[in-house]
Amino acid sequence: MRGLQTLLRIRETYIGIVAAIAFQLIFFTIWMTAYDGVNERADQLSIGLLTEDTEMGSQIVKDMKDNIPFTLKEYSSRKDAEQALNERQINMIMQIPANFTKQLRTGEKAEIIYSINQANASVAKNMMDGVAKQLTEEMNQMLYPLQQNQAIEVFSQQFAQLPFEQNTSQQINASVQTTVMTVKDHAVNATIVKTNDVEGFAANFVPLMVIISSFVGAMVMIMQHQQAAQMVQSSVSKWQLFLARQLLNVGVALTLPFLTIGLMHLFTISSNESFLSIYFFQSVLFLAFLCLAQVFVILFGNIGMVFNICALSLQLVTSGVLVPKTMLSEGYQQLAAMLPATYGADGYYTIIFGGSAANLLQNSSSLAIIILVTLAIATVTVAIKPAPALTSS
Repeated sequence: MRGLQTLLRIRETYIGIVAAIAFQLIFFTIWMTAYDGVNERADQLSIGLLTEDTEMGSQIVKDMKDNIPFTLKEYSSRKDAEQALNERQINMIMQIPANFTKQLRTGEKAEIIYSINQANASVAKNMMDGVAKQLTEEMNQMLYPLQQNQAIEVFSQQFAQLPFEQNTSQQINASVQTTVMTVKDHAVNATIVKTNDVEGFAANFVPLMVIISSFVGAMVMIMQHQQAAQMVQSSVSKWQLFLARQLLNVGVALTLPFLTIGLMHLFTISSNESFLSIYFFQSVLFLAFLCLAQVFVILFGNIGMVFNICALSLQLVTSGVLVPKTMLSEGYQQLAAMLPATYGADGYYTIIFGGSAANLLQNSSSLAIIILVTLAIATVTVAIKPAPALTSS
């Protein structure tokens, strides 16, 4: 009991209890509000249509526009559609080949090709896979009666040419059997092509893992540096201390990527990007996390860690790793554009799964802007806050 009484006299004991409660409140509040109504915003997902068949293919596309609950974008070339898919502007390509109608009329199995980008949020990938199968089933149900009518029409033409002899009934039966047998209840096959796919289930979690480990690591590092700064602030000037902290941030940001890349190789997570590209991107990403975590602590002191907890949860739900950003509410989409995890996740999808290499440069540029803005805020805050009195050594 004496030990308990001693702990209860220390302020940090209560801070720890409050932190545990705060984690529960913050995570539940942010995650539940961010993902509320996600299913109702499924229409924000996009499907690219590439219609090479001008007959039945065009009719199918017309019916889709009236019935499918997704945003549809038509493309005239495969190259443009693939570029949009790689840049995650659309979630799937539905291609109707030029010989689609011909295959149906000759009794062959027609084919529709679906391309789904695996470098995307799990919800989007699974949803598009289900949509491809559902669309094919609905097309089969729609085309079956059409083929039956065509079969009847063909039979009528054949019957009109039959001679009226004793074996007429046998010929009619043979003709009916031959014609009806050409009608298939599943006339369309679905070929699902998974672009930018990689082997290994664990690879799907690399973007999420990097975000969590990097930002939590940044939070802990900044918290410890803040405590160290408070211990020595009476012996060095505030600008010397601020500069020293930035040098530490840059030094760690330039060192950490070696560990990240080494762990990826250790667990056989491959990438088509060069070592320098991954190293540069991870350095910029971690520095952005450090600067974001730092600015709250410089602005609000130790209470700033509460804001960092909020930032952690916000970044997890808005990064696009678990749920596509387009399926979030408008407010959370706007927040996503201001948080480094959004660009970190997008960049790591390119690193792990492949796609448009220009994404890495675009995401690095966005992260650099976040670094500059947070550093500017931190610098202005340090300039405004009064410096503690220095003690003579």
